[in-house]
Amino acid sequence: MYLLNVKVRKDTTTYIANSLEESAMLWHERLGHLNMASLKELDAMVDGMNLKEVPLHHICEGCVKGKHQRTSFPKDEATRASQLLEIVHTDLCGPMKTTSHSGAQYFLTFINDFSRKTHVYLLKAKGEAFEKFKQYKALVENEIGHKIKVLRSDNGGEFVSKNFDAFFTKCGIQRQTSAPYSP
Repeated sequence: MYLLNVKVRKDTTTYIANSLEESAMLWHERLGHLNMASLKELDAMVDGMNLKEVPLHHICEGCVKGKHQRTSFPKDEATRASQLLEIVHTDLCGPMKTTSHSGAQYFLTFINDFSRKTHVYLLKAKGEAFEKFKQYKALVENEIGHKIKVLRSDNGGEFVSKNFDAFFTKCGIQRQTSAPYSP
């Protein structure tokens, strides 16, 4: 948050920015990559920015990357489930800054691809993921009457372990992992 003296009315409370003359690029980045035309308008509206010159045309690497379009993933129907528990997606999130009342810092999700039904488990440590998967598998297979065929996850160490490998081989579950740095 940057406090600025806004020139709106004479009787308003004034705030003074803690900056000396700084570059337009620095303010561009501080203000969430605000475009240069708006930055120039803002400089005229407030005291404390002290911009010497605001270039209207500049190249900001962050802005270029943020506006770059990616090719969408193919809409291949073979990647979607045609029945319950055919594909289950999972991910582990954490550690969270705030722990739960029970002391959990992580949460583990399982999403049935066909129905989109989601189960969430709270974990105190990442190492609990394997036991929670076995618990989830027993619950849903008993509930639905189908077996899990594919488990999709990222390449996190909690899912790519010897325990999971042996269990998948024993139960006939296929593992699918996502490409690194992809959703």
